[in-house]
Amino acid sequence: MSRGQTKTDNHNPGAKLALRRYFLRRYHGTGDIRVLDCCQGSARIWSRLRTEFTLASYWGVDVKPLRGRLSLESQRILGQPGWRENVVDVDTYGSPWKHWFAILTNCDHDVTVFLTIGQWQIGADKLILRALDLGDLKIPPGIAVKLHDSGTDGCIASVSQFGFKISEAAEADNPHGNARYIGVRLVKTDTPNASG
Repeated sequence: MSRGQTKTDNHNPGAKLALRRYFLRRYHGTGDIRVLDCCQGSARIWSRLRTEFTLASYWGVDVKPLRGRLSLESQRILGQPGWRENVVDVDTYGSPWKHWFAILTNCDHDVTVFLTIGQWQIGADKLILRALDLGDLKIPPGIAVKLHDSGTDGCIASVSQFGFKISEAAEADNPHGNARYIGVRLVKTDTPNASG
C-alpha cells in the first residue's frame, strides 16, 4: 500500500453485495445460511444482507476492537477443525491466503467462500509462491507484482489437494479499484488429490 493511501472498509459495496447475493440465492436457497464474517469491520455488508436473507447464524469477528464485538483473529477459528459455518467471508485489506488455506485444511463440508484480494505486497505472501510451485524463491519486486493474478489462480486451483472441487467460481466487476472480489463454491470430495 503506497504512502498516503488509506485502508477503506467496503470500497465497492455494490460489487461485493451483488456477488454475495448471487451465491446465497444459488447455493443457500433452503435458508440454511451459517455465516462466519472473518473481517467484520463495520459489518456494513452483512447488515444489509441480513435484511434480505434469513440467516440461521451469523458470527462476525475482527482483530480491531469494537464495543460489543469479540476481538479475535479469524485465522485462529479457521485453523481449528470442527467449525460448522457454510458461508465464510474473508474481506481482508490485503491477502486472504492464510484464511483460504486454513479453510481448505480444516473444513469438512461444502462451503461458499468470499475473498477480497488486495494488491500483493512484495515479499508478504509466500503462500502465493508455494501455490505456483516456486517455494521460497526470492523474486525481484518487478516480477513479483506480475505474479499477482496467476498467484490468485494458483491458490484457488489448489483445492483438489485438500479434498475439494470447485462447483463454481465468479468474480465481481470492480472498475474502481485494484481489489478483486471472488466467490467460490467448494464441494467436499472423499479424498484429497495428493498429486495436486
